[in-house]
Amino acid sequence: MEGSCAQHSAHVRAIGAHDRRLDSHSKQIDEHQEQLSALNETLAALKEIERQNQQRIDAMNERLAVLEARPAKRWENMADRALWALVAAAVGWALASIGVG
Repeated sequence: MEGSCAQHSAHVRAIGAHDRRLDSHSKQIDEHQEQLSALNETLAALKEIERQNQQRIDAMNERLAVLEARPAKRWENMADRALWALVAAAVGWALASIGVG
């Protein structure tokens, strides 16, 4: 019977040690879950910031495209005016050649 009690005591001590380790690990798991929750919140905030930054970049790209197109439009307008001036000069010269005017 004495051997039985010694074994029982050893089991009780082992169970107690395992309970303490389990409690310690449970606390660690809880802390990790809190950290994970905080990381998820931070990640969500960063995704929102990234979305807003992408909207700003898209808006800036649109404005830049408009600004880059302005000189091209000026050259097109000047080329159109020059072409119309040449056509008007040619028509005027042709009319002057036939004696109209």
